[in-house]
Amino acid sequence: MDETSLRRLLDRALDHEPPMGPVAHQSLQAGLRLRRRRRAGNATAGIAAVAVIAAAIPAVIGGLGHNPAGLRTGPRKVVVYIGSDHRDTVTPISAATNIAGRPIKAGLGPRRLAITPDGKTVYAADVDWHTVTPISTATNRAGKPITVGKGPCAIAITPDGRTVYVANVISNTVTPISAATNTPGQAIKTGHRPLAIDITPDGKTAYVLDQSYGMWGSVLPITTATNTRGKPIRVGNGPSAMAMTPDGRTLYVANGSADTVTPVSTATNTAEKPVKVGPGPSAIAITPNGKTAYVVIQGPGRRSSVVPITTATNTAGKPISVGAVAEAIAIAPDGTTAYVPNSQSSTVTPISTMTNTAGAPIKVGTGPVAVAFTPDGTTAYVVSLGADTVTPISTATNTPGKPIRAGIRPYAIVVAYR
Repeated sequence: MDETSLRRLLDRALDHEPPMGPVAHQSLQAGLRLRRRRRAGNATAGIAAVAVIAAAIPAVIGGLGHNPAGLRTGPRKVVVYIGSDHRDTVTPISAATNIAGRPIKAGLGPRRLAITPDGKTVYAADVDWHTVTPISTATNRAGKPITVGKGPCAIAITPDGRTVYVANVISNTVTPISAATNTPGQAIKTGHRPLAIDITPDGKTAYVLDQSYGMWGSVLPITTATNTRGKPIRVGNGPSAMAMTPDGRTLYVANGSADTVTPVSTATNTAEKPVKVGPGPSAIAITPNGKTAYVVIQGPGRRSSVVPITTATNTAGKPISVGAVAEAIAIAPDGTTAYVPNSQSSTVTPISTMTNTAGAPIKVGTGPVAVAFTPDGTTAYVVSLGADTVTPISTATNTPGKPIRAGIRPYAIVVAYR
């Protein structure tokens, strides 16, 4: 297959794809320059995928915000890393000064980012070049690109930081990478269109969201000790995103074409009764206490809502109306607020998780696609694809700060805390 045909295949495969887990929620939505040109004027392109990444970040940095025995104490440095949808760079932003640093060259379009639990390395996936580039957060220098399968579109890292798993949507594989040596292992064959990865808190199992052709999708469990795949777990039609409870007991899968969310028991690897949520669920995030899963759905007139699911009973609550075209959600580390970027209205809607009510929309740059929080939760950073900016928001007052220029078409975001 030549490069042109390969790119067209990827473009078709990702037209409806979604986003990594309680240490990496989900990730997804890759598209190539052909797709970028076709959607150049549409700031909402690929938001569902970013949703997955942004929703994972609070869990990641929340875990890094602790000082367990063995880790150094004292001043810690917080840096926000932004991957580009259009350029070959990752841009670091100091959270202390909100000033962007020198862009780091990393492939052709680094639109999937993941960070090791110790905050020392950012991994940037480049769908165009079929590589993953490690970036040292101590020096902000990129290492040698690691060749993986075709169309890397999601990354997840085990809680011990030893293995990086990359889902490759074109080659239908998952590539394990040794973080110690940055060498890829033998590819693990999946079904069709592996779009996202989530890993249990104990690191024993990686779950791969597989948007198989036909009426049903599935979740494929992989035993990380041996990198062997288990029996696929069938979920609903058109799975687009997933999130795991902090205790690792339940994986929630949003089925975009079935208007449902399927809970999966990780103890038995069996799907439970689907929860009806409404049209086109596209993103999902779970509170740090694990009590509520929030699901973004698409309503009439491109108006979106967020549906809370009580995880103890798997019952859906009353939809919470948010802005136009919302396909991402992130929850603050303390669990009190969910932020929903509204790409069409260029706002972020805060939701109080105590009352399940939406607050006044916060104005940000054109086409917001992703949100991430600092470990202490005092600041949320919003990536605006159409404005080429990242906007810091004070979570205490929900007021935006001065937008930060972050390259051309910023797309993905992770927060390093060292």
